[in-house]
Amino acid sequence: MTILNNFAAAYGPDAVAAIGIVQKIYMVPMQIAMGSSQGVMPLVGYSYSAKNYKRMKETVLFIAKVMVPIMVVSSIFCYFRAGWLVSLFMKKEEIVYYGGIFLRADSLAMTFLAIDFLAVGVFQAIGMGKKSLLFAVLRKIIFEIPALIILNMLFGVYGIAYAAFVAEFMLAICAVYMLRRIFRSLQV
Repeated sequence: MTILNNFAAAYGPDAVAAIGIVQKIYMVPMQIAMGSSQGVMPLVGYSYSAKNYKRMKETVLFIAKVMVPIMVVSSIFCYFRAGWLVSLFMKKEEIVYYGGIFLRADSLAMTFLAIDFLAVGVFQAIGMGKKSLLFAVLRKIIFEIPALIILNMLFGVYGIAYAAFVAEFMLAICAVYMLRRIFRSLQV
């Protein structure tokens, strides 16, 4: 957030204020995704410990089938109602403008964020803490910060808005790949 705010500060205090508002709005679907992934962890862990890999895989797929549509609906709502949602917090035209840019970009990341959280939850539930740490490093240090720098140079404020989407999209690809490898190694 500090790095994002520093990049946004170049576009003025209204851009920084808009980021703060968007982060509050984004917290709602993000907490749903996080709660779902953490809520399923015990069942994944119990199934893994009991060597009931079929139930473990079914559990992960079930929660993915529930979370992804919820995140898609949240994403569509936030994307098309971005300006209205931001204006609930502040009516200043510039803040609503910047907030709309940032919320639309963040809304595209929501579904991928849910996939990332689910993968991290699975890693933690089956004792792969290093992979969870790897995903945290990948998300912010390897993917998002370079995306902020590069996209800001190329597209300005629009670039910094879409950096999180780029990071979450790339991390979701890694998450699906890792989950498939885990399930294959368990011969599920």
